[in-house]
Amino acid sequence: VRFRMLYEGDEHQAELFTIEECRAPRRLVLTSRVPGQEFAWHMTLTLVEHEGVTTLTFSQSVGDDPAMAGGVGPGWDYYLDRLVVAETGGDPASVDFGDYHPVHAQHYLDLFG
Repeated sequence: VRFRMLYEGDEHQAELFTIEECRAPRRLVLTSRVPGQEFAWHMTLTLVEHEGVTTLTFSQSVGDDPAMAGGVGPGWDYYLDRLVVAETGGDPASVDFGDYHPVHAQHYLDLFG
C-alpha cells in the first residue's frame, strides 16, 4: 500500500506499507519503508473491546535510535487525535501540531531514558 501523511509536506515521499499480519478485527501489524531507504518502521495496532468500549493500542518501533521517539511519539499523538476529532464530527484542522511537538517530545524521550 502506498501511503503519504497529509501534513508531512510535499517533499516527503509516499511510504510503502506491507501488511505483515492481519487478524480482523483485532490486530494489524505493518512494516513501512520509504523507497530508496533501508530503514523500516514496524507498527502494531490492536483493538480490544470491553463492556461496549473499544480501545485502540498503537505501537511503533524507533529502531536503534531511541532519540527518534521525541519526534515520532508526538507525531502519532497528533495524527491519532485528528482521527478522534474527525470521527466525532469535528474539524481535524483544529488540531494544532504545535500543541504536540516539541511540547511532548521529552515525555517520549524519558520513556527510553
